[in-house]
Amino acid sequence: VDPKSYRDEKVSGVIASAGTFFVNAVMGLMPSFWEGSEALYRMIAANRSARKLFAGGDTVQELRNLCPGIYMSGLDDPNTYYFTGGGAVLSAIEQGTPYDMKPIQALFQEI
Repeated sequence: VDPKSYRDEKVSGVIASAGTFFVNAVMGLMPSFWEGSEALYRMIAANRSARKLFAGGDTVQELRNLCPGIYMSGLDDPNTYYFTGGGAVLSAIEQGTPYDMKPIQALFQEI
């Protein structure tokens, strides 16, 4: 994905106003075309009120490599979750909503 794609008013508006992000893939052939992933990660991070779910070892690793500051701040953000099992998460979603999964419900419970 060309990073310029995110400059479109409609696209940037949707990203800025989204309540939840579920990212389960990188936005380009890695490592050659990393710019789209980095641009998307930065736009997602700018939306401070959204829940952010990053699934899959490759996805989490690319976030960590491309945007280490965003990755690190997500570790302490109660609205950001990293899942290393992207395929398992997709299987659970296929069966219904991710919010019906017991591990997800536990994460969203108030402490």
